[in-house]
Amino acid sequence: MTTHEEPLLYEVSEGIASITMNRPERLNAINGELAEKMHSAWERFEADPNARVAILSGKGRAFCAGQDITPGALDTSVPHQSHRAYPENGKRVFKPIVAAIHGHVAGAGFSLGIRGADITVAADTALITFPEPRSGVPVPPIQYQPYLPFKISMEFMLLAWRGGKPINAQRAFHFGLVNAVVSETDLMTEARDWAKLLMKIPSQYIKSLKYGHYQATETRMITHEREYFDYVHPQVTSNNAREGLQAFLEKREPDFT
Repeated sequence: MTTHEEPLLYEVSEGIASITMNRPERLNAINGELAEKMHSAWERFEADPNARVAILSGKGRAFCAGQDITPGALDTSVPHQSHRAYPENGKRVFKPIVAAIHGHVAGAGFSLGIRGADITVAADTALITFPEPRSGVPVPPIQYQPYLPFKISMEFMLLAWRGGKPINAQRAFHFGLVNAVVSETDLMTEARDWAKLLMKIPSQYIKSLKYGHYQATETRMITHEREYFDYVHPQVTSNNAREGLQAFLEKREPDFT
C-alpha cells in the first residue's frame, strides 16, 4: 500500500522558509492540489513571524516541468488553476523570495522560478523551455517584458521547446533572467547565501521596493485575473449563486444568506 506524499513541503529554519515542490515523479508539474497548496503556502509565508525570506525549489531532477496536462490533473471549474501557484508579489506577498532552479524549468516553471521570484539562482543544469507551442496548450498573450528583451521574448514563446531553441543557464544569465549560475551541488548553499543577505535589509524597505517593482511590471491581464479570483469567482461558487439558480428554476423567491 502506497501512502500519499505531500505535494508541497514547508519548513522554517533560522528565518528562512523552505518551500519545496514535492512531485518528483511528475517533475513537479503543477496539478490542482499543488497549485492550491502553493497558494496557501504563500499566504502562510507572508503571515509567518518566524520567516523572513523564502527559498522555492523542487525535489528530484527538475525544478518544475510546468502545468500538469494529464487529464483530470486540474479542476476545470477553476479558471487558470495552475496560476494559483504563483506568489502575488507586490500585492499580497512582500517578503523576498529566492528561487533555486535546476533541470527542467518549463512554462509555468518559468513563471514560478523567474517571474515569481525576486532573486533566482540557477544550477548549470537548468534548461528553460516553453513547450506550449508544441503541445497545443492555449495561452493568453503573456507579456514577458521587462523579463526578456522583445526579440528574445518572441523567440522564447515560439521556439524555446526541447529540440527547438531552449535557454540554458548561461544564456539566461546573459539576458538577466537569473542572478547567478552555480553547479547543482552548490545550488541550495548559494540560495541560502542570497537569503541570508536579504535578511540584513529592513522589511519595510523590501516591502516598498517589491510594491514599486511589481506595480510597474503588472499587465492588465494579470490584474483582471486577480480581480476575477477576488471578486467574481467567490460569487460563482457561493451557496447564494446555487440558491438563486434553484429558486429561479423552482419559480420562488430565493433565500439568500
